[in-house]
Amino acid sequence: MIRVYQTIVDREHGNCMQAAIASLFNKSLNEVPNFKEFGGDWWEEMMKFVREQGYEFDGTLYNYNQYRITNKRIGVQTAKGLRNRFQKLKNMKGVDGYFYASVYSPKYYNPDDNPPSTHAVIVDRDLNIVHDVNPNYVNIKSYPESNKLKYNGVLYVYMINPVSK
Repeated sequence: MIRVYQTIVDREHGNCMQAAIASLFNKSLNEVPNFKEFGGDWWEEMMKFVREQGYEFDGTLYNYNQYRITNKRIGVQTAKGLRNRFQKLKNMKGVDGYFYASVYSPKYYNPDDNPPSTHAVIVDRDLNIVHDVNPNYVNIKSYPESNKLKYNGVLYVYMINPVSK
């Protein structure tokens, strides 16, 4: 993984996703599309890029604690199932052991927003945030709601792994 930083910091049109994917795949920023420019098709374009790198999307691991913060009701069985999902990451290959993840945006977080703004980061298998793509957050100590969320404030992790042969 190389450290690529976002060049557009904007609540709705920033390029943190582009910088995180560039970092993950050891690419320069201009070698990766700015997925936000694809509007509603951003997900398909990102998955296309991931496949072109020889990887596949294996699902998303969500932090069950975010349901407490947003006051969403989920059943006890669902909560138990979500609670241990992050443990699956320890057995995933990722991209050289790293994964694309999301946290609440340190700059734009407002708990009254529905949904609150998020920000892309890179994590390791232990959910340590190893790279924040915003150059202003190089020395950040914690993310919004990280005390309640646990897991360093990580909301979810995209499981991107090498294509199985």
